[in-house]
Amino acid sequence: MSFADKKLRSRQRADQGRPPPHVPMGDQRFQQLMRALGDAFAQADDGADKRRQARERDAQHAQWLAEREAAIHDIVALMRRHGLAIDDLA
Repeated sequence: MSFADKKLRSRQRADQGRPPPHVPMGDQRFQQLMRALGDAFAQADDGADKRRQARERDAQHAQWLAEREAAIHDIVALMRRHGLAIDDLA
């Protein structure tokens, strides 16, 4: 085998390991990828459900705070009616 053949074969092997040269993306391929990306985000976006759940949690928390405040108010009123202070509870 001649030197030129060996050099050609080694260059062909080296070229196989290289990534292909950068080719600019066409408009059609870009639009296709953007649609696929949008579809993926649409599937992953359960934002409406999460926002609804957050509103429900906030409403439940507000209700709990109101019930807590009412209970504290009732306890304070009972303590005053019976002439009790915080020190009497210890």
